Amino acid sequence: MVKLLTVLFLGLSPAAYGYVCNTVPDPVAGPHNDIPTRFVVLSRPLRVGDTVVINGKVVPDVQAKKRLSIDLLVGTKPVYYKTVSTLHFTAQYDLNQTSIGDYQPNKNQVFREEKVLPLAFTFDPFSLRVKVEADGYSIYVDKKFLYKLKYFKENYSTVQTLYFQNVDFHTECFIDCKEEKVCPNTGGGEKTFIVGQRVFREVDGTCPA
Repeated sequence: MVKLLTVLFLGLSPAAYGYVCNTVPDPVAGPHNDIPTRFVVLSRPLRVGDTVVINGKVVPDVQAKKRLSIDLLVGTKPVYYKTVSTLHFTAQYDLNQTSIGDYQPNKNQVFREEKVLPLAFTFDPFSLRVKVEADGYSIYVDKKFLYKLKYFKENYSTVQTLYFQNVDFHTECFIDCKEEKVCPNTGGGEKTFIVGQRVFREVDGTCPA
């Protein structure tokens, strides 16, 4: 209550005290014409202690190989296949498997595949959580640990774009940006970046799973 009264008295917007919320951007032209593509740009590059949370589901009625992919790209102006991806996560429904790796631009546009696991998603809504650590990304699906991807040639420090192909964020649950989200904060500057329920939020602190 004291925090809220302070905000009202000072006339500050939510962004001034560690909470930013905006509607998920419209689709953009991606590498595949028949697969919906979106991306969001973070307010700053990733840091150790940050968390990325993706709440969504595979786009229905998309027949192009039935694959869903999520990338953590360097920079703020991504050009797919020409931009480094420090995490390339793909749910391959056609092969019933999950592929985890990364990408360095190359003439053959081949991704480095480090680990292949059984398919981690169904066609129901999912929650993917990526914890940024000093030596790699710890990946969780629906609160269960899946895999830790160690950094290859580049780490988290220049990542500022989350890139999505075939991910539906317009689920039945809608988040009202006027409802502030507060998460435990150590004072270390960590943030939780959340994409889902039609919005993209940045919250100071580490939001629980």
